[in-house]
Amino acid sequence: MIDYVERLRKQGLYEFSYEPKSFWEYNRGNNIDKLVDDLKSYDHNKVDSKDFIKSGRGSFLSKFNSEYAKRIIEMWSKEDDLIVDPFAGRSSRPLVSTLMGRNYMGFDVVKDNLQEAKEQYNELKKERKLGHLKLINSSSENIDDHLHNGVADMIMTCPPYFNIEKYESADGQLTDIKKYEDFLLIYKSILNKCCKKLKPGGFFAVVLANFRIDGKLYDFCGDTKDILKKELTYHDEIILEMSPAKRHPLYTQAITNLNCLKTHEYCLVFRKENKKEDLIKRNNDINYNRPLVKDIYRNKDRLFWAEGKKDWLDEKLGISTNSLDRFF
Repeated sequence: MIDYVERLRKQGLYEFSYEPKSFWEYNRGNNIDKLVDDLKSYDHNKVDSKDFIKSGRGSFLSKFNSEYAKRIIEMWSKEDDLIVDPFAGRSSRPLVSTLMGRNYMGFDVVKDNLQEAKEQYNELKKERKLGHLKLINSSSENIDDHLHNGVADMIMTCPPYFNIEKYESADGQLTDIKKYEDFLLIYKSILNKCCKKLKPGGFFAVVLANFRIDGKLYDFCGDTKDILKKELTYHDEIILEMSPAKRHPLYTQAITNLNCLKTHEYCLVFRKENKKEDLIKRNNDINYNRPLVKDIYRNKDRLFWAEGKKDWLDEKLGISTNSLDRFF
């Protein structure tokens, strides 16, 4: 059993550079992370200090982890896909998407956020090939004005957690809303419109967490599931470990209030249903460019190992062709 588990681990690491399991450890410092400079996360000149999150290393606006973005994009999309993000934020998801050869359309109500991403994109484009980038300074409530239905290969986003973190005030800024119920109404409208933009077979990945205000725990994940499950099929769920900098200062607060410290977020993944054969084709299209899967051929029902690959498999992974049915 131990040997079998180790073989599975090797297969995952070879194909994805990480194990495709349901818990992702916090990770920084990958090659893409070094190219993504989210300046405003630490720029106190652009945002009033009272609006920053307090952490063990000072104050900052939270940055979307580029390693998580890379894994989500790699797992549920392929090169040249169109990724639509209704809450684009700053630089992380736009730049990671285009660095990975995806085309990215993002919406944000704060113009400076988009300008920062555009400037970095233009600098990176001088040195390497990137996917196309389109950033729209508007609330994604207006997405119908910019995009037809059924054209997005993937929706990927990280919405504001109500008003836990205060972003710059602007028309359509959800963190300016005072009541959670009012926030949910607009949030639901945006998600429903995004579902219509998704192609059949496409994935909708949203990163978020539950949060506590004045001692009350808000089930933001549950509310999001309730909204999206009416439009899409619930496909997958990953637990994402949070940065230690976000949680260390809260230890005393957690002990005092007898609350467990929140050390994770979720990536909830949904899928738009389609005919079975079309779903399989989409899976194959995504999988076909993975290093290991390039050595297999396609079939209308599933992916099969190509004949004559036994020596290659034994050399790379130590996998016996007699046990290949376990993998697929």
